[in-house]
Amino acid sequence: MKTLKKLSMKQMALVVTGSIFLVLLAIYLGFAAFFTSHYLFGTTINGVKASGKTPRAMEQLIENEIDGYTIRLEPAEGKEEIIEGCDINLKPVFDGSLQGVLLSQNGFAWPMSLFRESRVELETMVDYNEEALQKVIKELELMDEDQMIKAENAIISEYSEKDGYHIIPEEEGTVIEEKQFLQALEEAILNLQEHMVLAEKDCYVKPEYTQESEEVIKLAETMNRYAGAVITYDFGDSQEVLDGKTISQWISVNDEYKAKLSRKKIEEYVAGLADTYNTAGKSKSLASSYGASVTVSGGDYGWKIDQEKEAEALRGNIKKGETLSREPEYAQRANSRGGNDYGSTYVEVNLTAQHLHYYKDGSLVLETDFVSGNDAKGWSTPPGAFGLYYKQLDKTLRGEGYATPVDFWMPFNGGVGFHDANWRRDFGGNYYKRGGSHGCINMPYNAAKTLYDNIEAGCPVLVYQLPGSESAKAKQQDAAAVVTELIASLGEITLDSREAVTNARNQYNGLDGGARGYVSNYNVLEEAEARIGQLEAEAAADQQAQAEAQPVIDAINQLAGQKITLDMKDTIKNIRKQYNKLSEAARSKVTNYNILTEAEVKIEKLEKEKEKE
Repeated sequence: MKTLKKLSMKQMALVVTGSIFLVLLAIYLGFAAFFTSHYLFGTTINGVKASGKTPRAMEQLIENEIDGYTIRLEPAEGKEEIIEGCDINLKPVFDGSLQGVLLSQNGFAWPMSLFRESRVELETMVDYNEEALQKVIKELELMDEDQMIKAENAIISEYSEKDGYHIIPEEEGTVIEEKQFLQALEEAILNLQEHMVLAEKDCYVKPEYTQESEEVIKLAETMNRYAGAVITYDFGDSQEVLDGKTISQWISVNDEYKAKLSRKKIEEYVAGLADTYNTAGKSKSLASSYGASVTVSGGDYGWKIDQEKEAEALRGNIKKGETLSREPEYAQRANSRGGNDYGSTYVEVNLTAQHLHYYKDGSLVLETDFVSGNDAKGWSTPPGAFGLYYKQLDKTLRGEGYATPVDFWMPFNGGVGFHDANWRRDFGGNYYKRGGSHGCINMPYNAAKTLYDNIEAGCPVLVYQLPGSESAKAKQQDAAAVVTELIASLGEITLDSREAVTNARNQYNGLDGGARGYVSNYNVLEEAEARIGQLEAEAAADQQAQAEAQPVIDAINQLAGQKITLDMKDTIKNIRKQYNKLSEAARSKVTNYNILTEAEVKIEKLEKEKEKE
């Protein structure tokens, strides 16, 4: 009995299942038959819902929608505008395409349509007059260029010391992208859409760069990296800090949204550093070895920034966004940054005193006289602050008309340098005024050797003039030079030179013992004095001869102009006797002697004539 009961339950289950199947089959076949004349679930044609509709119903629906059709255009700015279908000659166009859509669908696959949509686009359901549409579009307010707002690209903000740079978002505009607008509008009309939002259809000209553009993001990152650099320059007792506040003024953005770092601004900044911290060529104050403070002007010694190299190095630091402390790139360095740039090791060269001092680490190593460039020939040693180029043994110095070998050569200003001068017997004083070098500092051999052994390349050389610091030797030489010139100006000695010779003697006698030794032409003075004595003696003898001869001269002058007769014979004989008694020197003074001889000839002639009578 139990077995029979169980079998009947199974049969009942089969009956129920079969019934359900048959019902579902009937439903399935019923819908399949339905969809042979109706569109499947989820079907839209040109945006119009066609699900469960026949082609004729769709045509009727489209005709109804076209009749009184309008489309509202919603712009981003301003009021909505309406285009009416009648203004563009909107009309339906049915060419069997709707029937074709129906025939192309598989009615037996209707269950699948429950889970997916079928969108169909047909070209010939609706038509309009293109020229009429173009005319309507031109009359729309949203097409008025005067009311359009240009889209603005995303940009980078001004620099903030707190936050650096950030991106300012783009701003959408209302300039119509006409081609896209027409395309979107045509599609909406063909699909009989009643509302179109222009922004949603991308009808506006878009900003070229937005806050999400890779170029903008990279630009902000680059500018923040540049402005984030912090360069601290070390100038010894001073520092200069370069940071974003200044760097930001050097950053610009080109048309391709790339950061540009101004080379010109960097070069100007470096030039400013050089102007402030370069000491090369600038006057220097020196507490001289003579107690007076002197200003050393000229020369090229000192700190000097290599502006080209530093500008390039700084540009690299900024581009990497580095934070560091460093010295600038130098073309030339000096001893010190504090107080003065020459420090406590230097050569002090006093051209006025013709004396130098060499200090090393503040201690005096050498002090010596020297002879500098010849003033009279225009070869004066230039004053200024210089750095020793190098030092060299056994150098032959060459120039126009000379080639001079020296043991120690230490140049510091072009061809000017320190060297030994073994051809000189004496140094210092004022030899440089007339007998100086071609511009170099001539030194005693041992002094030059000491300097060479202790000095190094780069050592500051401070050359200056200090009126009033002349040496005693120079003063003696100057005084002697006056006397020397007086003696040299005497020229040919005559009795008229007596006063000049006496003055030269008095000037010479006024010199002290040391100065007299520098009068190189003293022998000329002695010879002039001897000549004066000789001339004076000759003048005295001449005067005596003239006095002796004068009575005879006067007597002879009595004969002049008279007619000579025999009565004058005794007078003439007496004059002859007086003349014969004269000395040779006196006879030479009788310049009218010919009158006497003529008178004697006349007397002799008269005596002969008388004898003939």
